[in-house]
Amino acid sequence: MDNDTRYVLLAGLSLMVGVVLGTGLGLLMAPQSGSRTRRQLKNMMEDASERAGEFADDAKEAVTGIVERSKKFVV
Repeated sequence: MDNDTRYVLLAGLSLMVGVVLGTGLGLLMAPQSGSRTRRQLKNMMEDASERAGEFADDAKEAVTGIVERSKKFVV
């Protein structure tokens, strides 16, 4: 994997982590009941987990494509 691909993957992962942490902290600081906050956090984590899985699948496909293209140059 070349450096450009690593930077893109790292930037995407950093962005996702920042969004999840920022949203979580925002919910924790919001003036509402604890049960409602916990329910929102649970839903947010389920959504984030689903998005992370999709991101991992996309990254895997990208890496697989890069490997396949690089095999053409090696053989």
